[in-house]
Amino acid sequence: MNELPPVVQARATPKPGKFLRYGAIFSLLAPFVVTLVYIILFAFMESHGHTRMWVLAVLGMLPLLLILAGFAIGIMAVVQIKRRESKTLFGVALAGLCLNSLFLVLLVVSPFLLRLAQSDKNYPTTPQGRLDRALKKLNASGAGIDRFYALDDAAKESFVVGNVEDARKYAAELLSLAPTYPNDWNYGNAIQDGNLVLGRIAVREGKLEQAKEYLLAAGRSKGSPQMDSFGPNMSLAKDLLEKGEKDVVLQYFELCRKFWEDDYGKLDDWSKEVKAGNLPDFGANLVY
Repeated sequence: MNELPPVVQARATPKPGKFLRYGAIFSLLAPFVVTLVYIILFAFMESHGHTRMWVLAVLGMLPLLLILAGFAIGIMAVVQIKRRESKTLFGVALAGLCLNSLFLVLLVVSPFLLRLAQSDKNYPTTPQGRLDRALKKLNASGAGIDRFYALDDAAKESFVVGNVEDARKYAAELLSLAPTYPNDWNYGNAIQDGNLVLGRIAVREGKLEQAKEYLLAAGRSKGSPQMDSFGPNMSLAKDLLEKGEKDVVLQYFELCRKFWEDDYGKLDDWSKEVKAGNLPDFGANLVY
């Protein structure tokens, strides 16, 4: 009598645990959450243009960390779920991994593409060339906020090349438009730069009392993304120091502290230099 072969029971395929299920879903949803975060971030920047740059940098890092987490968990989920032969969940994890990989590539490549798009091989390096560029932008701006943005460079570059009356006209118009846009990111720049140009004109004309008033008015700016991060323009302060006006410059430094908190000790160092009777090396702060 022949014996029947032993019955071999099919080995049950283990189902993916909760971690893998949630990991696959997280990996798929992460890119969509990042997109939503960036939309909110850009809207926040539009309405809070004076926000400090380091705050925006920190907020900008959060989506990157989320994408990295989605990518890592996606790889883990794809490997583990494939072993358990859960086709539906494997498809979710694979889709999430692909989307996170795409976002990582875009986040890495986008700064280089942006820099390439913004680079201008024909960017003028001479004062007259920069003025021509500023005036071209101004003439194309029309009215409204575009003109508000364009007047800034037009005023400063006109002064640099010696077109004093044009510089005076553009600076005065810039200051007259500023109250129309008190919540715009460029408002603080306009207050600083309009007074800066008018003050430098006053120094050139020997009207030092007026120049000092303009310097203090520039220091009362509420700041801007550029001023908060890189600091104020010190060209008018330098002009006045060369005329021996130390006290008003020291007062100006104190006004600047309210928006330039992360100055890496520059205001303290410059104050010491001025009190010692020296002219500080303002470096790039003569250009900002």
